[in-house]
Amino acid sequence: MSDLCRIAGAIGLAAAACLSPTAGRASDWTIVSVNGTAATGQPQITLGADGTIAGSTGCNSFTGSARFENAMLVVEAPLAVTRMACPGDGLARQEAAILQLLEGETAFTHDPFTGAFTLSRGEDQMALAELAASVFDIDFVTVDGLSGPLNIRQAPGTDAPLVTRVLPGTLLRNQGCEVGDTYDWCNITFLDASGTTGWAATEYLRPAPAAVRAQQGLFDNIGTLECRGSVVGEVALCDYGVARDGDHSAVLVIYDPDGGERVVHFAEGELAYAETAEGTASDVQDSELSGNLLVVTLGQQTYEVPQTVIVGNGE
Repeated sequence: MSDLCRIAGAIGLAAAACLSPTAGRASDWTIVSVNGTAATGQPQITLGADGTIAGSTGCNSFTGSARFENAMLVVEAPLAVTRMACPGDGLARQEAAILQLLEGETAFTHDPFTGAFTLSRGEDQMALAELAASVFDIDFVTVDGLSGPLNIRQAPGTDAPLVTRVLPGTLLRNQGCEVGDTYDWCNITFLDASGTTGWAATEYLRPAPAAVRAQQGLFDNIGTLECRGSVVGEVALCDYGVARDGDHSAVLVIYDPDGGERVVHFAEGELAYAETAEGTASDVQDSELSGNLLVVTLGQQTYEVPQTVIVGNGE
């Protein structure tokens, strides 16, 4: 599901198919911030395949019905909400803002590189991130879930000396994580020439999507595949690198023998779209399954992509 959302955002399509309860599957989201402040109490939203919406504000639970229309989330009023008193003014304000956004029509925008959505109306907004694999088992992570820079410390703990600060969206290598008393921590390394290392709280780290890793040349596998140009019968070998997400989705970067480069996105094992250079016309894009090969046609180029390149071995 997350890949379909990134694809929708990348090519400017409505993201309703990504989050829509009518898309045929449930989707679970965590609310990472409300009005620029990191969310507390682990608030979540679940959009059911049957058109239901449910979740928690971090204090009370809610349930109701929702649908998507013209890039708007439409929540059918009223939501049924439990009425427990929220401990603290901050949590009460967070709940009020969440429930206000989940009334009627709410606009949303999407970041194709982080997979995050922002729901907004007027001055209120909240950022959502799809619940994903734990960063404990992820090699590359991005900084997310806070409005300002993230503190990187010399040791796992909020009282450890500060090494540096890093902006949201930064891609980092994860060297390993450990459980802490208040926060869990990951030992991270910067990917720039500095090679800076330190510890970051896992609360503000997310698994790096395939689109981000592929953009940086960080691939799960590299190899060659057969490719054909405009000359009938002329076969060549093209180098490739692939970065995979879950749900048999991936970003494949193909390096043509003439020095050209194609970035091809797959969702659920099928061709979703191929990026085109700015200012160029869109190619004809098509694919068909032939045995265990995906035959991908982009304009006058044809690429024979083994299914295992996209989904991995044994998946």
